[in-house]
Amino acid sequence: MRLVLPFAAAVLMALGGSPAWAAPATSSTATFELPLSGTVINPCNGETVAWQGTAHFAIHRTVTSTGRETLSGEVNFQGVSGQGSLGNAYRMVDTATFEMTPSGDRTPSEFTTTAAFLFVSQGPAPNFVARTTYHVTIDANGELTASVIEITSECRG
Repeated sequence: MRLVLPFAAAVLMALGGSPAWAAPATSSTATFELPLSGTVINPCNGETVAWQGTAHFAIHRTVTSTGRETLSGEVNFQGVSGQGSLGNAYRMVDTATFEMTPSGDRTPSEFTTTAAFLFVSQGPAPNFVARTTYHVTIDANGELTASVIEITSECRG
């Protein structure tokens, strides 16, 4: 499942302001919604599931008195449903979090997101869960120094 790009896009949209260089510590929260869609394979029966719905993002931004910025947040899917290639209907329940320390002037940057997506069958097909973990590290020179993607799925009966 490739859900990382929507998370990264959401984080980048939240970056809109300019960094604070020597101001008092501040924090703020922004919320917004994005339509999402994708496909995933049910590991229990091999069925390809095309899904779509809306993701509600809550992004928290904290800037320390030294100007170090951190973004973190949660994502909730709303009204997400899918149709399988074998005719089975699914609805999706998720939990997703992310944290990012954006690059500042000559400072490293990291982005990590973890998510669990439970696909609940609306009929006789087995339920399943897909989990993703994605981590990127960029050094002070803007070079990618680490990129880890882990995707697992399992049957849930």
